[in-house]
Amino acid sequence: MYHFRFITLNDLKEIDYFGNFPSNQFNWIYNWFSVFEKVENNVLGYNKKAYVVAAYKDDQLAAVVPLVKLYRTYFKVVNIEFLEFMGQQWSSLGNDILKFDDLEECFSNELISWIKAHIKFHFLFFKYLPESSVLANKYRLYHYAGAPFVQVGKYDSYEVFSAKVYTRKFREDLSRTLRKIKKDGFEYKLSFEKIDDESLAEIRRIAKSKEVDGKNFLYEDAEKEQFHLKMYEIFPSQVVFVKFNQQAVAYGTSIDWNGERIGIDAAFDRDYRKYGAGIHCIDALIQHSFSEKKQKISFGMGLDTYKFQFTDQIDRYFMCYDYKLHLKSLLALPYFLYRLKKEDQMVAEKLLLAEGK
Repeated sequence: MYHFRFITLNDLKEIDYFGNFPSNQFNWIYNWFSVFEKVENNVLGYNKKAYVVAAYKDDQLAAVVPLVKLYRTYFKVVNIEFLEFMGQQWSSLGNDILKFDDLEECFSNELISWIKAHIKFHFLFFKYLPESSVLANKYRLYHYAGAPFVQVGKYDSYEVFSAKVYTRKFREDLSRTLRKIKKDGFEYKLSFEKIDDESLAEIRRIAKSKEVDGKNFLYEDAEKEQFHLKMYEIFPSQVVFVKFNQQAVAYGTSIDWNGERIGIDAAFDRDYRKYGAGIHCIDALIQHSFSEKKQKISFGMGLDTYKFQFTDQIDRYFMCYDYKLHLKSLLALPYFLYRLKKEDQMVAEKLLLAEGK
């Protein structure tokens, strides 16, 4: 049998461990909570409280589960309390139980029983889980997200990769737009830079043009920008700019972790849409990953159609749920189960589309 107890975030800092995802690392978790603890809305949740659960087997630390309790309001008047992985509410690159040893099959049942006895909540939702999670022993996993990627080490060179993965039409689009750039008199240049005040000013300027297409402008949200900047400080990070006549018209930011390059944010100036500035920027990120001999380049969470043009594989992520026998939980259960199954179906369909590109 396992036994459990609460520890603090500061206790977690003192534990030497290596999580499966960058968003499992202590600095990521700590920064997420410090930035978003007081941000209250129906996505991030209200009245957040950290619960970090440590599991022991024969007095040896076996696992840690960083949780946050919060509530969301439904139909303007009904408050539902959730227990979730800390950080899954925004920006997660994957979540799971932090394992320090192989866990026995009984672990999930014992963990959830203890959590239900010691924390008050209505619903437990775990999101961005890998299929290999120990929680799959207890729960059915539903599709939730995907992260398209390229296994760089699988190919001898960028040329071999692009010939195999890029469709002929996409290769023609890259060549055609490059010819148009030169024909219209632009000097085309790629610039790989550190993320600092100067490059951030260009990133913000270009990102704001997303609003033309009705997309969110990340950098107008102070807390989200603050978290991104902390992320760029924690991990080796860089930005690539596509420049026309020395003016940046597209960018892509990324971090490096465990031999992997992970795309974080990208945008192109909508005034230069017809020149394919955005696709040339992402293609440059891939080429650079080959030249630096990265094992893998991931384009992060999201099944945006444009990502499928560049990639041949997708990391799949899942969700699972549980609830306590409570009047609110039972009344809300049909609604949440409907949303869960709808999300599962939508993501599964997108994955099928990507595989048959």
